Amino acid sequence: MAEFPLGVWSHNLKDFGSEDEMKTRVAELADAGFNLIVPCVKNPPGAVDFFTDVGIVHPDYPDWDPLKVLIEAARSHGMDVHAWFCVFAERGEFGLLKDHPEYAATNDESPGWSCGCRPEVQDYVLSLFRSAAERYKPAGLHLDYMRTGGACRCDYCREQVGALGVDVDEAKQGTAEYDQWVEWRVGRVANFVKEMRDLTDELGCELSAAVFGGYPECIYSQAQDWVLWGERGWVDALFPMNYTQSPRVAWGRAVAHVAQVAGAVPVWEGICKRAGRFSHLTPRELTGQMRKVLQVGADGIIIFSYGSLKAEDYAAIKALKGE
Repeated sequence: MAEFPLGVWSHNLKDFGSEDEMKTRVAELADAGFNLIVPCVKNPPGAVDFFTDVGIVHPDYPDWDPLKVLIEAARSHGMDVHAWFCVFAERGEFGLLKDHPEYAATNDESPGWSCGCRPEVQDYVLSLFRSAAERYKPAGLHLDYMRTGGACRCDYCREQVGALGVDVDEAKQGTAEYDQWVEWRVGRVANFVKEMRDLTDELGCELSAAVFGGYPECIYSQAQDWVLWGERGWVDALFPMNYTQSPRVAWGRAVAHVAQVAGAVPVWEGICKRAGRFSHLTPRELTGQMRKVLQVGADGIIIFSYGSLKAEDYAAIKALKGE
């Protein structure tokens, strides 16, 4: 099989252990053929896993600075790191909503969100990204939870959508008024992605995004029009979360993703090794899905997540890359 880019998401820097263990584990990834590590440095509770004067650093973040060590270790093996943020997810335990509970999203679909449409929220998260990029100089920044969490009805959204002549309490799905509300939300989310493109251009780093595997349904439910982001050149790569136990489903989604993006930007299919209701793949099943999505035109693969990978998975991946 032809060489292909390969990445891995890590939901927690603690996955890599101590400073010495981290260096060893990065070397293992490099040996298995990985090119990219995407560590989560802002999880949904709101605290961050890096040193910054902007947000609240998680109280468990150690003095030896795992993000710095990870980036340096990856660079020594010719690998890139994209710092991963769960962008608008906030639970009020730390960070923005602890100080500004009035910025919380108000929706019935999923609690635990700041209102991503608000300028104050966008400015705060943008400043967090800038802080991490300027201090650590990763190869890239990574967007996740780049969506609204549902249809927010906070005071800001009511006022802004009301100015368009739409009552958020009366607008029903299937009406022109509801679609107008959806388009407004899509525009507010897209505005932040464009701001991130401007930031990464300024700082000379890449921008990638984890996105829903079901497009265009995610436009309606989450205001996430990720094909638009690709068409406008606002991201350098899109990582659709193609999480499934079924190789047939993985194949079908990948066909759609490649067609939808139409070569505007690279598409790395997100394959889930193990996560709750989505999948629990053996090494053979993992590499089988990888092979299928590459055969239909995926530009790369990113695996969720580092903490689920074992020695037998590395061996199978290395064999696939050697075909």
